[in-house]
Amino acid sequence: MSTMTNQYNPDYLIPPGWVLRERLEAEGTSHADFARRCGRPAKLIGEIVSGEAPLEPATALQFEKVLGVDASIWLGIESDYRLRRAREFEVGEAEASAEWAKDSQFGTW
Repeated sequence: MSTMTNQYNPDYLIPPGWVLRERLEAEGTSHADFARRCGRPAKLIGEIVSGEAPLEPATALQFEKVLGVDASIWLGIESDYRLRRAREFEVGEAEASAEWAKDSQFGTW
């Protein structure tokens, strides 16, 4: 007997920084103050918020201490985000290769 599982597969990306930004805005906490409380550079927090820098495990532990949200949740959001970006990149590469092959098929040699 096979079992079916429901999977949540949104068609959009949510970097952990978006979740962090929403949380900080709700609390009225600035990025700089949060960075100070975490013991991390403000630049790093800004890069995480913008999705430019990945959320590393040590930083997720600091988020956990400051915000009370388990580090595994932060890392899960990060992992889902990075995996989705990698999949989208591969799809783009495959489409570009297919287009190149299509154009090259009738080109001059």
